[in-house]
Amino acid sequence: MLSFMPGVAFIPALLVCWSSAAFIISYVIAVLGGHVEPLVPYISDTGTKPPESGIFGFMINISAFLGAATMYIRYLIIEKQNESSHFMNPSCNLITLCIGLLGCIGMGIVANFQDYTYHFVSAICEWTVAFSFIIFFLTFIRDFQVGIYEPKQ
Repeated sequence: MLSFMPGVAFIPALLVCWSSAAFIISYVIAVLGGHVEPLVPYISDTGTKPPESGIFGFMINISAFLGAATMYIRYLIIEKQNESSHFMNPSCNLITLCIGLLGCIGMGIVANFQDYTYHFVSAICEWTVAFSFIIFFLTFIRDFQVGIYEPKQ
């Protein structure tokens, strides 16, 4: 199965590095362009004016894709773990995948609608991303509990 190939773990690491770079690069460009104050800017202002808005949108779209790939790989891993033992309810696994993908769609919308005209849509999507990712990462609790409390066989 593709999700168990060696080296697939680079996808979540790439997601974190790429997303961090998206925020940092757009912030640096906004500061150098004089669009925001260097100390304590409004984070939403760092991606509203060109050229940083285009770079921010492009990089966050790639982050949304990498996030969706990470969530799908995790879905496949949990599905495979369920074959040998009841690790997670299959319907819960599917629900967490859908919630995670919803967050990625919201991230893509946030990346493409930085203008204040679409502020309401962007705000809804930002909150969708935040809550979806929080709920998705809460599903990792079971992974850590199994690793700590159950001996490896």
